[in-house]
Amino acid sequence: MQTAIPLACLLSVIRPPGVQFENSLLQIAPIDKSKCPFVKNTNDVGFQLYTRHNPTVYQELVYGDDEKLFASNIDFNDKTVLYFHAFMEQPDDGSGIMIREAYVQRGDTNVIMIDAHHLEAGPWYVTAAQNTWYIGRFAAQFIDFLVTRGLNLNSTHLIGHSLGAQSAGVAGSSLKSGRVARITGLDPALPLFEGLPIDQRLDASDAEFVDVIHTDAGIFGYKAPIGHVDFYPNGGISPQPGCELEAVIPQQLLLNKFFCSHWRSYQFYTESVIRPRSFLATECTSWRRYSSGGCEFEKTTHMGFGVDTK
Repeated sequence: MQTAIPLACLLSVIRPPGVQFENSLLQIAPIDKSKCPFVKNTNDVGFQLYTRHNPTVYQELVYGDDEKLFASNIDFNDKTVLYFHAFMEQPDDGSGIMIREAYVQRGDTNVIMIDAHHLEAGPWYVTAAQNTWYIGRFAAQFIDFLVTRGLNLNSTHLIGHSLGAQSAGVAGSSLKSGRVARITGLDPALPLFEGLPIDQRLDASDAEFVDVIHTDAGIFGYKAPIGHVDFYPNGGISPQPGCELEAVIPQQLLLNKFFCSHWRSYQFYTESVIRPRSFLATECTSWRRYSSGGCEFEKTTHMGFGVDTK
């Protein structure tokens, strides 16, 4: 007797209809990869390449497809950044477009956007959080494929915001070809990830160097240090400057009222890509000690793109 296709797999094929709300995708039903653990090329997860030669129109890359890869503008002599977007985001809006445009301005980087917006659609946060495991594992397969075609892991950098940071961690730990040089977590998602085993979330073992920017610690973002270096601008907590109630309540964008501080992480990082020495940071055991001047003579580095990885 032929087994019926699970509804979750059917939804993965036909894609549930959704609507755009501000910069977010709201979907009528979730796609639950735990019930249909077959990640489909382009349908569930896609890979969009931008380079100096195609800064505004992406070229589609497909796992296992040599024809598309070698017809693209990818240059394995350049550094490669893979970006994992957040819950409810799409790669061509929100954090994705800011990160991509910043790197394209540099002109020396292959930028690959991980498109998993149907698996990360709102308002289905629980399902989206579970799907980070499948997104990360599939991205790792894709990276391993690129390595067999010339990608240098020593020049490869994974970046993720919120749920995307957790997917990046899974990808890093799932690689079979080695470890990427760097993973940057931009306010990695906290809800449902605190206490999980390290292979299901971002941690310092996922890359040769892991740096994390905390801007909404203890609410939407992870509070504990989880990288080789963790940055806490303005204490790392909400509200970040410009995100106070009196500032966000009059604004028309509803989501910004809730996520303003969470979003500051990728806004800070984007600034650092364009101006690598923008954010001088000081090593310190606590925000209180830093505020009282107790770390004045400690080591310094720059937050974001220009961090000293040593």
